Amino acid sequence: MLNHLSEKQVEFVLEATTKWNLAHGPMRSGKTIGTLFRFMHAVDRCPDSKIWMIGHTSSTIFDNAVRLILEQPPLDKPDPLGIFRPFCYWKKHDRELIYKEKKISTCGSRDSSSVGRIQGSTMSLVYGDEMTLWGEDFIQTVDTRLSNPWSKGFGSMNPVYPSHILKKWIDQASKGNPDYYALQIMLDDNPFLDQEYKDRIKNSLSGVFYKRNYLGIWCLAEGAIFDFFDRPFHVKQKPPRCAEYWIAGIDDGTSNNFVCLLVGIDSGVKEQIGPMRWVEKEFVWNSRDKGRGLTTSEKAQHVREFLEPYAIKGIYVDPSAAALKLEMRRAGLTVIDAGNDVFNGISTITSYMYNGSLVICSECKNTIREVESYVWDPRASEKGEDAPLKRDDHCIDAMRYAVYTHKVNSYQPYAHSSADYQKTRFQTRSIF
Repeated sequence: MLNHLSEKQVEFVLEATTKWNLAHGPMRSGKTIGTLFRFMHAVDRCPDSKIWMIGHTSSTIFDNAVRLILEQPPLDKPDPLGIFRPFCYWKKHDRELIYKEKKISTCGSRDSSSVGRIQGSTMSLVYGDEMTLWGEDFIQTVDTRLSNPWSKGFGSMNPVYPSHILKKWIDQASKGNPDYYALQIMLDDNPFLDQEYKDRIKNSLSGVFYKRNYLGIWCLAEGAIFDFFDRPFHVKQKPPRCAEYWIAGIDDGTSNNFVCLLVGIDSGVKEQIGPMRWVEKEFVWNSRDKGRGLTTSEKAQHVREFLEPYAIKGIYVDPSAAALKLEMRRAGLTVIDAGNDVFNGISTITSYMYNGSLVICSECKNTIREVESYVWDPRASEKGEDAPLKRDDHCIDAMRYAVYTHKVNSYQPYAHSSADYQKTRFQTRSIF
């Protein structure tokens, strides 16, 4: 089975024998498969069922990790996890992965009940997915739970800011601390990706996203966020294509601006070309200039009139705007809670804009102005945090709500169905 792994994945499998074993580097470099293979090998030999798989949320640990163990990949793809699959099934109600007669509990670091469950548990094995998205207190809590002599943690992560606790553990590994092992795995270390895809990833990133997600550097987010923005390239006099449908993003505000953006979408499927998105029109109510803010019912009515001529597939609204969402539903509008993951939302917009698949129509003057002035908050960077400067960003937030949430909602996750599993006693066999 090791011949189905890359050289770096094999290196991790053979060398990850310390208390904490961390694989870090850019996305799609093969970190997840390598760490999962090593984790499942440890599960096979673990003397008990004090075993956990933890992700950013309970759904992402399934989608990013458990699914890979359960789901058969395409026949033309390597399948190193296939050796474990016949012995696994998923208990959906309990959110547990069963391997032979061992129970593997799953949870998300952001789930409200997770800290309580973790605090009362002794852990023999932990698999951590997207560990740089966990809170530092949660990481330290998990660390204290690995208290058995045979306890081990295995984790994969993308780089973030250099003062992160996991970067400190990686530095400890480089200094020879026997409690930590760390391996950087780069995109070019994944031989199962073709060069065209690697080039596409490279050419779709800019700024901090390029440094972290392609070069694998733990660095601060600083300076202009859309430092590549070029009006002749990114601003169009009219929509670049005929829209298949439209979506809208709304950033609510009373003393601040109230914004609704209309975004056109073309999948490109009919012409067999890439997808395209564009900010077509903007509705901006500037309370300072107007001398007053809008009432909630007035906002809903303005949105209805603004969007009425278009085939709207989704209206993505600031998730904290409860009163506005209720009033819009009363007005007959279909409302969807927007995803408010700021960093990943900015990353998505940056990627689309950088490769030219997201542009802005010239009449959206407020949106263009905000894009050109959008910067990382230097005070947040000093604290080791990634956050944009909260100033004149209402159109940006509306665009992020629409574009990022539409992307996330368009993803069709693996069906959470259990594999048939015969309750027979399997003989333990050596994986190597």
